[in-house]
Parts: sequence; structure tokens; C-alpha cells
Amino acid sequence: MAEKKSTKKEIVVNETKEVDFGDLELKIEKPVVNANKTITISGNFTEMANNIQKVVDKYKNTKLTEDNVEYVKTLKAQFVSLRTGIEKERKDYKKAYISPAENLLDSMCKELLKIVDEGESVLGAQLDEYDQRRKDELTVILKEYVDEAVAKYELRAEYATQIQLVKQYYNKTQKEEDTIDDIDRQAKELKEKQVRYDNGVALIKAECEEADLLPDSYIRELDYRDSMEIIMEIKQDKKAKAEMLAKKEAEEKVTIGADVDSEIAQQMAKATSLPKDEERTCILKVTYKASQAKLMADFFKKNDIKFEFVKTDF
Repeated sequence: MAEKKSTKKEIVVNETKEVDFGDLELKIEKPVVNANKTITISGNFTEMANNIQKVVDKYKNTKLTEDNVEYVKTLKAQFVSLRTGIEKERKDYKKAYISPAENLLDSMCKELLKIVDEGESVLGAQLDEYDQRRKDELTVILKEYVDEAVAKYELRAEYATQIQLVKQYYNKTQKEEDTIDDIDRQAKELKEKQVRYDNGVALIKAECEEADLLPDSYIRELDYRDSMEIIMEIKQDKKAKAEMLAKKEAEEKVTIGADVDSEIAQQMAKATSLPKDEERTCILKVTYKASQAKLMADFFKKNDIKFEFVKTDF
């Protein structure tokens, strides 16, 4: 039987390396500290760069053929090896020279900074203590100015305690006369506030006395309401009380909440006669304690009753 000839084409690889890296290995010399405190690092950087660039320039536009493709693959692998070698030399160099110097420098400076921190802390504490002592001594003087202003405007204790020793009084650039003027201004404004309160109390007492109403509950509202607004409320309460007394004298039946009961009864009767509930709006005057505000609001919400505050007493 005749032997078959092989049809497989043999690939001939050109072993001639037209451009080669040569025997390249990065070598870095020990760092040198110069007289001007700069550092010089020398090595065969330029030689390696030139040799590698020649290979790059030669093959970056090369058209691959069956004759050179295997060599180019080998050449590419050499680039990988070069990268690995350069990175290894860089890391070894840092480990041998840079990192120990950096660690030693950090350690030595850290010890120095500990002493500096201690000095800052000690001196800072002394300065804070000195400044606080200065402020304490100044506070004694400022309180004397306050006492003089309180006596000048005849402020009661509840108003005198509202005079504030503001931060600017303690500034070293603050003028003493400016501080005295500002304390006087505060005292004068508080005097006006005290007079308004006293006048309001007098008006409320006089208005309540005519209708035999207790003034204390109205006086408490002076802290957050205008006196004339309260007087108008007292007049309304006097009118309501007079109407109630008139009905009583006429021997008419007087029931607390009768108007509310009547309105609710009318709406319930109307609702049963209609195919669908019709929304109604009424205005109520509700008196409640502050602690009951949430309870009242929760009641309306729970029962799906729409409400809004048209006017409140604060």
C-alpha cells in the first residue's frame, strides 16, 4: 500500500530577530540626598526606554504573516515580562529604601508632635482659665450695671431677670459705655412691657368687676395675647352672661349646651329624611384645657368630622 503524502503545511518561523530588547533588566541605584535636600534616584531608565521604544516603533505598524506571527506572540510575552520585572523592582526598591525611611520619619515626627500637642493643651488650658477669670470679674461689674438699670426703671423681679448679659459685652474691644447703654435699652423696653401688663391687668379687673367675672383666668392670657383682644372677649362673655340672666329672670328654661343639642337634633332629623347625608357647617366656641387639645382633635378625626380653627385664643 502506497504511503500517503502529508498535506499539512509546515510553518517556517523566522528566527532572526531584526529588533530585540537585548538583555534588559531595570537596575535602580541607592537614592542620594543632595545638599539642597532633594533626592536623586538613578538607574538604567534611559537605556531601557530607548531599547523598548525601538521595538515598539518597529512593530507597531507591522503586518502579521505566517512567517512572523509566532515571533510577535513571543515578543508580546516579553513585554509582559518587562512590566512584571519593572513592577517588582519598583516594589523591592520602595521596600528597601522608601518605606523604611518614611516609617522612621513618621515615627520621629509623631513623637515630636506629641510634645507639641502637650504644649498646646497646657497653654490652652491656662489661657482658658485666664479668660474665664476675666469674664467672672467682668460679670460682677455687669451685674452692678443691671442692678442700677433695674432700680432706675423700677422693674419687678420677673422683668429684671429678663435682662441678658450678651456675648458682645465680654469682647475685649467692647466699650464700657456701649455696654451700659445696651443694658439701659433692655431695661427700658422691659419697663414698657411691665407697664403694658399692669395697664392690661387694671383694665381686665375693671371690666370683670362690672359683670362679676373672675379676672384671674383672663389675666393669665396677657402673656401671649393683647389686652384689648382680651377685653373684647370679656365683653362678649358679659353679654352672654347678661342674656342668660335675663332668660332666668323671665323664668325661661336655660340649659347649658341647649343650642348645640337643638342644632344636632335638627341635623339628625334632616339626615333621616334625605336619601344621602348632606354636609352641614356650624361654628362652635369650645373651651378646653391645653392638655385636652389632642383629645378633642382625635375625636373629630376618629369620627370623620371635618374641622378647622377659624380663631383661637393664642
